[in-house]
Parts: sequence; structure tokens; C-alpha cells
Amino acid sequence: MSDSSASAPTRNPILWGGYLACSWTWCIGMFLPILLLRDMGWTGYWIFAVPNIVGAAVMGWVIKTRSDSAKFVEEHSGAIWWFSAITLAFHVFWILWIGSFIGSALNLPLYYFIGGIGVFLLFLWMLNRFTRRGKIPQAAAILFAFSMAVLVGTFFTTDLQEASAVFFASTRKSMDARWMLPVMLFGFLLCPFLDITFHHARQQLDSKKNGRLGFTIGFVGFFSFMIFLTTRYAGAFAGAMDGSQVARIATPWLATGILLHLLCQAFFSIHVHLNRMRTLPDARHKQPLLIVILVVAGCIGILAPVLPGYTGLSGGEIIYRFFMSAYGLVFPAYLLYRVIARKSRTPFMWIAMALALPFYWMGFIEGQTIWLVPGIGLLFVGAFIAKTYE
Repeated sequence: MSDSSASAPTRNPILWGGYLACSWTWCIGMFLPILLLRDMGWTGYWIFAVPNIVGAAVMGWVIKTRSDSAKFVEEHSGAIWWFSAITLAFHVFWILWIGSFIGSALNLPLYYFIGGIGVFLLFLWMLNRFTRRGKIPQAAAILFAFSMAVLVGTFFTTDLQEASAVFFASTRKSMDARWMLPVMLFGFLLCPFLDITFHHARQQLDSKKNGRLGFTIGFVGFFSFMIFLTTRYAGAFAGAMDGSQVARIATPWLATGILLHLLCQAFFSIHVHLNRMRTLPDARHKQPLLIVILVVAGCIGILAPVLPGYTGLSGGEIIYRFFMSAYGLVFPAYLLYRVIARKSRTPFMWIAMALALPFYWMGFIEGQTIWLVPGIGLLFVGAFIAKTYE
């Protein structure tokens, strides 16, 4: 993959660690922990956090050189493009969906909201200028520092602490976390290899030592604080999402900070994916397809609040879980068959995914997570058959 003018001159692993942490803090890390805490308690959070942190950091150890990363991108550019396209669509859907209920959680006075939007627009302007000057890691460092300030601020407001106390006392623990662990490991250990922003960072970290250091700092260090921040506002958001309104964030400056954290982190991820997708082969010819995908995702996000629910899940949450299946099933299955099993033809992969889908439905929609284990097993059996007989 050739570099563009947006490539940063810095090789500092700390700065690139911040870039990695911010590029990976998307609508999964900023929201999925809320659902897992609600359904499984703290066990659900840890089976998400540990595989996520370790899996993302491991890529910097497995991809040992810049040329290894460039070769991987060249060989799997189609899958990498689709990974970014689905990630962008996921963000468009999520932003529009949570926009239907986030206001009741934040309870922002109008002038705070207007001020927050002004700061957000300033951030977008700054992000664009930093990108053109090849200083995107520096922009990420500023964004990370802001999110950490918000995290610190959550410990100085009694309203948020009360919301958290009520939330954790009322978690329904309707799903068994143990059986979800294989899916978390499968997805988070493999998906990072298809993230174009990870490859961008690895190619800028010019040695094996810097690559390993940057990814370790970025995820074991920085990113772990990002997803912990999600647990701090989980109580207010969970109540707003299901309409129970357990508690609102009554401190306007903190509510504004959380809003800015969500918007700025989401749009940072969108920006860097769009920026790096342009470097992929045939990216320009795929632009109309990308636009269609994003428009469809936007329409679904707008309609999400009125979609019918099922098994106690709202229509919007069901769509959110459908998107999650891309990262827990489709993309890791591609890596299992094409990279690990090294099969250029993939009929067994598609057959195995089709057979696994009902098991994933039972696990993620019906809430019977034990079914996820045979679902994962089918994928590995298919890979073994493909490796042996195809």
C-alpha cells in the first residue's frame, strides 16, 4: 500500500499508540459495554475488554515489519475495503439511532448543546488541518487527552455515581457470559488485521520494536481507559435507551463532555477510515457503492426507533447486534479461511457461515449464549475440511 500525503513524519510509538486507541474507539467500544453490563454484569465487560485489548495489541507483534503490513494489505485489499465500509455504515446507523434517546440521558440546556456543537465543529476543522499537514497522531493525542479529562470528571459528580449505582444494582444478568467468550476471542483476535488504520500505524512505526511498543501502549495503556469511560455513563444511557430513564446526567459540563467524547471519537474513526480507504486499489471505483451503503445505513438508523422489538430487545438494538455479527462472524471467518487455513477459494467458508447463523441468532438475539459454542465450532470444522480436502 503506497503512502499518501496524509502520512505523518513522526515515528513516535506513543503518538501512534494514541492514534490507534482513538481509531479503535468506535461505536463498539463506546456502547457495547453498556449492553454487556446490563445483560451480564461486570463479567460481561471483562470478557469484552480483555480479548479486545489483547487482540488489538497482538497485531503489532504478529505483523513484524512495514513490508509485512504492505503485503497483507495488497493481498487482502478487498476484504479490508469491506471492513472499513461496514465500519462506516455501522457508525452512520449508530449515530442516528442513539440520537433518538441520548438527549434524555444528557439533559443538556440549549446553550450548552450549542456550545458543544461549536466545539465539535472546531475539532473537525482542526482534524482536517492536522491530516493535511501529516500530523494526525498529534490530533489523536489531543483527542485522547480530552477523553481522559472527561473520564476524570465522571468521578467528581454525584449524579453520575448515583446513576451507576442504580444501574449496577438492577442489571438483569439475562445472558451467561462464559459461552460468549469464544466469540469475543474469535472476533477481537482476528478483526484487527483487516483494519486499514492499524496497517497505516504499523507502516509508520519503522521497526519491530517500535511496532510492538506502539500497539502495546495504544491498547494495553490508552484504549483500556477509553472503554472504561463507557462504564461510567452506562447507567444514564441504558435507562434512556429502554425508556426507563433510571437517571439523567444533571451536571451540564459533564454531559457536554460526554457528548463531545462520543461525537469526536466517532468522527475521528470515520475520518481516518475514509482517509486510508483512498489508498486501496479501486477505491475510487467503489465510491458509488460506499455511498449507497451509507445511505441505506442512515435510513435504517432513522427508522430504528420505530422498528418492532423482539425478546425484550428494541428494534434499534437488534440492528446493532446484526452489525456486530460482521465482527464476530463474517470478518474473522474470512481470516480463518483465507489467512490461517490459506485457502484462496471460499465455498466452505460461506457454507459454514450460513450454518453458523442460526446459532448466532440463538446466542445474540434469543439470549441463549451456549448456542454460540457450536456456531464457532462449525466454522472451525469447515476450515479443517477446507484445509484437508479442498
